[in-house]
Amino acid sequence: LLPLSSMMPRAFAADGDAGIAAFAESVELTAVAAYTAAAQSGLVTTKAVLDAAVKFMGHHTEHAAAFGAAAGSAATGKLNQKLLDALSPGLAAAKTENDVLKLAYDLENAAAATYLFALGALESTVALQLTASILPVEAQHAVVLGQVIGADAATLLPSFETETGFVD
Repeated sequence: LLPLSSMMPRAFAADGDAGIAAFAESVELTAVAAYTAAAQSGLVTTKAVLDAAVKFMGHHTEHAAAFGAAAGSAATGKLNQKLLDALSPGLAAAKTENDVLKLAYDLENAAAATYLFALGALESTVALQLTASILPVEAQHAVVLGQVIGADAATLLPSFETETGFVD
């Protein structure tokens, strides 16, 4: 994935909480599109994995709606095209279920890092609480996916969440 800073509008900081929420909405809508493409690829054949992916897609749909509501008139209801463009080659090149899950794992980690980054920029208590309530869910998705792809415990369970790999 591209570093989040390369995908984030330059006006991100100037747009305040509404701009950050609108950006987060676009990230979540991109995750919905990516999970939809993964499910339709025919590569995710393990029922439990597909069930989890559908559940995660539902979470991303709910998160997008919540961020959209928080963004108010700044909400676009659109996915992040730069992020989708960064994901698309990997999805197109995927040959196995594990390939697809690795992409989803990276996306979930990027989302968690993005929301950690956002916590440092948000000002309102409501926006901070919303973002803080979504960040651990993204991290949980990453752990589940990481277990399925066989990531080691040190990779799955870092001592601290970092902004490394955030969506820009």
